[in-house]
Amino acid sequence: MQEPQSIHPSHAWRDLKTHSLPLLVLAFTAVVLAITEYVFLAGNFAKLFPQEIRLYAPGVAYGNWASVPAGRQAPWWGVLLPWAWWIGGVMVLWVALPSVLAVKYKFRLVDLGLRTRGLLPKLWVYGVLYAVVMIGVLWASTQEGFTRTYPMLKPWYCERWTWAVLLSWWALYALQFFAVEFFFRGWMLFTLEKELGMAAVAVMIVPYCMIHFHKPLPEALGAVVAGVVLGWLALRTRSIWGGWLVHVAIAISMDVLSLMKGDYGLPKVFGP
Repeated sequence: MQEPQSIHPSHAWRDLKTHSLPLLVLAFTAVVLAITEYVFLAGNFAKLFPQEIRLYAPGVAYGNWASVPAGRQAPWWGVLLPWAWWIGGVMVLWVALPSVLAVKYKFRLVDLGLRTRGLLPKLWVYGVLYAVVMIGVLWASTQEGFTRTYPMLKPWYCERWTWAVLLSWWALYALQFFAVEFFFRGWMLFTLEKELGMAAVAVMIVPYCMIHFHKPLPEALGAVVAGVVLGWLALRTRSIWGGWLVHVAIAISMDVLSLMKGDYGLPKVFGP
């Protein structure tokens, strides 16, 4: 058992310097997740830009297009703005700023999970992971909360439900998953690995689970398992790209299942 130690400002400074990297990574993680929650979530767009959402995305502002005053028009892409605000925010907070800090600490960006060499022969593992997760997704799709949650961009927000809207949403969604994988399985994991080794996975899954608190409970709990598996695979392959592919494939599959079970279904026309 360790004996109590004396407390002095110089001791605090020494400890901070000794463990500066994990302290920086975890403090930065806490700050940017709080900013994301209170500023950059899609729901905050209406609070921050009330005039813009009524002008460009009235279906979102009024809850559905049927409630929009007669004669009101908006560009087809306007409905995407709240989610573009969210995804633009996470690209800055979860990708750009961590990249700057990583370079400051002498990490090469390619060493934060961005390498692709040697990944192709291992992609079958991610295919198996996708198949396993889809079993749970198929069960979840039978629950009422599933169809209420997905897709995040609801068809009834749109004046016209088209493939242009849906494909644009999926492109933004894929970009968001890159930010997720880079931040948790790239930035957090590979910087913390320097001092914590494989235990960095355990540290990473705590905030990763917490960003799912807006989702149905089974998905939030499943994020713990997924975080461990994807974290271990990222460390073994030294890459986040397999996890990104799985994330995007599952997300699109969930959207398709929810739409097929709902009243709108997949779009019938392509154009705006």
